[in-house]
Amino acid sequence: MDTPPTTDTPSIRCSLIVLNYDERDLVVACVRSMLDAVGPDDEIIVVDNGSTDGSADAVEAAFPSDVYPAVRLVRLPENRYIFSLNAGLEVARGATVAFCNNDMVVEPNFVEEALSCFVSDDIFAVCSRVLDRNGYEQGTRTSGYWKHGLLFYKPLPHTDRSTDCFFAVGGQSFFRRDLLRELGSIDELLWPMYHEDIELSYRAWKSGYRVVYAPGSVAHHMGGATSRRVFTATQLRSFVRQNELLTVWKDVTDPRLIVDHLVWIVPRLLVAVVHRDKGTLVGFVAALRRLPRAIRARRGPRAGFRRTDRQVLDLVSTAAIEASGHPTLAPATRRDPRAD
Repeated sequence: MDTPPTTDTPSIRCSLIVLNYDERDLVVACVRSMLDAVGPDDEIIVVDNGSTDGSADAVEAAFPSDVYPAVRLVRLPENRYIFSLNAGLEVARGATVAFCNNDMVVEPNFVEEALSCFVSDDIFAVCSRVLDRNGYEQGTRTSGYWKHGLLFYKPLPHTDRSTDCFFAVGGQSFFRRDLLRELGSIDELLWPMYHEDIELSYRAWKSGYRVVYAPGSVAHHMGGATSRRVFTATQLRSFVRQNELLTVWKDVTDPRLIVDHLVWIVPRLLVAVVHRDKGTLVGFVAALRRLPRAIRARRGPRAGFRRTDRQVLDLVSTAAIEASGHPTLAPATRRDPRAD
């Protein structure tokens, strides 16, 4: 069931890439729900991050290849956290790919409703609607803004219209595979996790593409089941603070925004010291150690940038997001993906 590398020519409509680490029961439930959402030209790729609880064996046992040929398994020798999704991307055959968490269950229209939003060549990604297990919105329709020298996002209320969206939330979003590979996918500069979805989406916006919200594509997400077990709350906060900085250092090119960013660094650190905010301080030191890498990383994306930072911030503002709207294609009819 282990999967060979893919070729560059897509032979599948959509590849759902599910990342898993030591969540045997959750990943099996996730894949079961996906089997009700995929069509005959789709595939599900489970990327197992070196699990020690028998997750990979459980996937093979639950979804034997002679019955479920659409389910593929990639076994990795170690846990590379969110960035193991790139291993799934290497073997994916779909024209579109979805990066999916293991701790979610999707509704039957999850795939069709998302794919129906890819209506123009400038759409890089489609972000699904995500609810927690109690049915509350997790705020995946977002706008973006610049404040105190950093990029932030604002969750917006759900709407039944397909609109623009600031970023494709990691773990439940769909991407055009050719553009994802062209832009470089999620960047390990932001190791081990958090903000990598914002950085990737911001890079796409600056490169002339857009992200769209798919209101009819619904997933139910427990949220952070793996990360909260592996890392402390302080560590998780430090990852966010580290990657907020690295995103600016890598992608922001407007001189005035860079000056604003630098002006706010010292006040931000002083506030962290006063409030004994260890996560912010640790994150700053970790980001500073990666500054040379971030500077080197700026050279690649900048060559493909077609929009300025100001233009992007205008496009992803709350007013612009609310005023946007997109037609959708008629969802295709699904058939049972199991072997005949």
